[in-house]
Amino acid sequence: MAQISSGVGLISGIDTGSIIKQLIAIDSQPVTLLKSRITKNTAQEQAYSGMLTQLQSLQTIGQAFQRPLTFAATSATSSDTNVLTASTTDGATVGSFQFQVARLVTSQQSITDGFAGPKTLPGAGNITIGLGGGDLQSPTLLSQLNGGTGIPQGQFRITDRAGHSTVVDATAAVTLDDIVQKINNSLDVSVKATVANDHLVLTDTSGQTVGNLIVQDLAGGQTALGLGLAGNSATGAITGTSINYLGLNTALASLNDGLGVSTASGAADFQVTLGDGSAVAVTLGGAGTIGDAVSAINTAGGTKLKAAVDPANNSLTLTDTSGGAGAFTVTALNNSQAAHDLGIDKTGSGGAIQGSTLLAGIDTVLVSSLKGGSGIALGTIAITNRNGTTTNVDLAGAKGVQDILDKINNTVGVGVAASLNAAGDGIQLKDTTSGTGNLVIADVNSTTAAALGLAGTFTTAQAAAVGGHLHMKYVAQSSLLSKYNGGQGVALGAFTITNAAGATATVDLSSGTFKTLGDVISAINAKSLGVTASINANGNGLLVTDTTAGAGHLTVKDSGSKTAADLNIASVATGNTIDGAFEKTIAVSATNTIADVQAMIQKLGWGVGANLVDDGSGLNSMHLAFTALNSGRAGRVVIDGGATRINAHTLVQAQDAAVFLGGGTGGQSQLITSSSNQVAGVLPGVTLSLVGVSSKGPVTLNVTRDPSNLVTQMQSFTKTFNAVVTTLATDTKFDTTTNQAGLLMGESTARQIQSDIYTAMTSVVKGAGPYQTLADIGLTVGDKGALTFDDKKFQAAYAAHPDAVQNLFTQVKTGFGTVINDSMTRLVDPVNGAIPLQNKTIDQKNLDFQTEITTLNQIIANKQTQLERQFAHMEQILAGLQNQQQALGSLTGLTSAASRSSSSGSSSSSSGSSSSSSSGTSTG
Repeated sequence: MAQISSGVGLISGIDTGSIIKQLIAIDSQPVTLLKSRITKNTAQEQAYSGMLTQLQSLQTIGQAFQRPLTFAATSATSSDTNVLTASTTDGATVGSFQFQVARLVTSQQSITDGFAGPKTLPGAGNITIGLGGGDLQSPTLLSQLNGGTGIPQGQFRITDRAGHSTVVDATAAVTLDDIVQKINNSLDVSVKATVANDHLVLTDTSGQTVGNLIVQDLAGGQTALGLGLAGNSATGAITGTSINYLGLNTALASLNDGLGVSTASGAADFQVTLGDGSAVAVTLGGAGTIGDAVSAINTAGGTKLKAAVDPANNSLTLTDTSGGAGAFTVTALNNSQAAHDLGIDKTGSGGAIQGSTLLAGIDTVLVSSLKGGSGIALGTIAITNRNGTTTNVDLAGAKGVQDILDKINNTVGVGVAASLNAAGDGIQLKDTTSGTGNLVIADVNSTTAAALGLAGTFTTAQAAAVGGHLHMKYVAQSSLLSKYNGGQGVALGAFTITNAAGATATVDLSSGTFKTLGDVISAINAKSLGVTASINANGNGLLVTDTTAGAGHLTVKDSGSKTAADLNIASVATGNTIDGAFEKTIAVSATNTIADVQAMIQKLGWGVGANLVDDGSGLNSMHLAFTALNSGRAGRVVIDGGATRINAHTLVQAQDAAVFLGGGTGGQSQLITSSSNQVAGVLPGVTLSLVGVSSKGPVTLNVTRDPSNLVTQMQSFTKTFNAVVTTLATDTKFDTTTNQAGLLMGESTARQIQSDIYTAMTSVVKGAGPYQTLADIGLTVGDKGALTFDDKKFQAAYAAHPDAVQNLFTQVKTGFGTVINDSMTRLVDPVNGAIPLQNKTIDQKNLDFQTEITTLNQIIANKQTQLERQFAHMEQILAGLQNQQQALGSLTGLTSAASRSSSSGSSSSSSGSSSSSSSGTSTG
């Protein structure tokens, strides 16, 4: 609308601007009214929008009330927070549980022999650092003994021949070594415990010959019996029964030095071809024990094939009962390693297959695990000690590394002591004679000595014949990703493989089920990229091989994750392979000092940190001290100094945290181990925090339902509900003092909101149990429609009948959670909700009003323009009239002059006139 000009007409003197303004103001009254209506509508829309937000909050709480998990909040209380605490999540298992913390997690600490100072030269050679395994000594868990049934927890008494007694408490023992140490560290009795083959031996050292050596269980326990030691000996020695043997309860995961058995996913693992020509496909599926595997084979074999456990050889046997004379063989199916891992991937003889040894001796590893899992063929070696005496030692038949050591040490007259080397990854022989000649080790009918790295001549300058790294296999397809990478696990993300020919594929582990290294191998091989994944030759990592013969280089890169790095394959190939070995090598030159070595290890940052430590003795007081970077058994390191003088000795063994679920004396508790003091998964929804070792018996952990979160939600619901009530009361009231109506007074949508929320609050949930209304649990509608919440009444109701409170809210279709959600949905649904529809209506009205205003404004503007033209035209007319008047005025002056002139002329010409007249008259 154009601006009205002000002013008075120049001709008319009329205030045309004021007249036009007043006329336009009269015509603009409908526009003002429409604007007022838009303002009110907008205010109503804002009020509804505010309530919409509040009602959406109520809906969210209602939706939470629909879920049973909302009522499953829990808390945990420990009877001894100095030993164990716990945190819980919603839905955690409720109950009272006993735990006995046997030990906390430790990180390995090692130290070298002393050097004169930091500038001492340790000599040239390669130092290898293996992360996560490779050592030839493995502590035997008590839970693995006696065919997988384990050793019962409890106490037993030992009485030596002198009559002295001690009580050995094995309630918190984890390994057999724990019990051996408890016996040997006791000052109350003169008894020594040792391990021999697969049993324990107790020897009385009191020097008495009269009394008996007695071992007896206490309080009805069976610990000594389980250890094979319970008895009474008059000879001063008790040789225990065999406790380390394969049984139906032996866990598959404990076989093959802990590498377990790798099976195919959802498919047959191997096929047994019988003598009658028939074939039997065996699927192990979710087998967890040897018994499960035997059952799977026997079920598949029916009457033609029988599997059994051979405890004497710690192996399986298969018997062909088909009656046929054909070949009896076992072959793998679907790339499964199960037949190999069970030691039965063989061809039978005489209708039987004798499986390979699956279980190593106590505290040792299998010979078959050496050389990356290919094993060592054992035969006879000749040992010539420094006295010049040669003795042949037959190592054939040794199943474990300890068997090799025992065969050498038990050979009469051999004159050497066999043990593990300082690194623990090989064997060493030390001459025990006083001779000054060379120590010579040679093969007789095999390559055994060479394979052990012992073949050769060793002068007196060499303290012992130190064998080479035997590369015990500790990585397999069955290796769990969660425990891989030094116990740090593998991030399940994506990585990209580019082969030598330039083709690329992405391996994504973020979706699907990837639990083992075998799953990763299958995922890589499935890409058909000309790149194959496998376990490397030394059995200590993943090997990726390019078979394309392209001109480029095989490359593996992470794609937004660290998966490939965790697998140790994020690299560019050397040749055509990427070897993800968890072993690194440091080359030490002849000029490198131990300070240089320390710096090189620190820079490498692989599995261990190194520091120089001075013990203060003054003589060869400088040591290299190593601390594993990762905790627990999976974080242990093997430091092999090779030809250098870096010989590390372990001060603190890497051990997992261990806690027993059950923890009671005389019972069989469940052992749980972890590479962290934070232990999850023992109880669903509960994470244990191990703080200290149990010294006063089991700790009781009470996991109870916790209503505090529910109370908070109820309080939030009450506050939000009352905010809606207050808003409605304000916006729908009539103020008798000012005679002003509330913004939403008389509004049908406001009335619907009031009706729906109160209907929901007063609904009855039939069949819910003892509580059927919200008032029953402390939620009531009070004065002025406000909601009140009695938290004490609620907590009392929850304590008395927690399931009933839950049912009141979660009962299908009729529960309060559903009622409030449905009620709020009718009000706030973006498409059909009453408030969004009302706001949509308001928006449309305002749009119509604005359109009408635009139209009216145009009309008014046109009218203003017309009035301005009319008044301007009037002025023009008046100006014309004025001009005419002035012209007429000027004409009037001329007339007067003419009149005067005429009068004068008339007088002077009278005679003329007369004359003329006369003349005329005369003429006439």
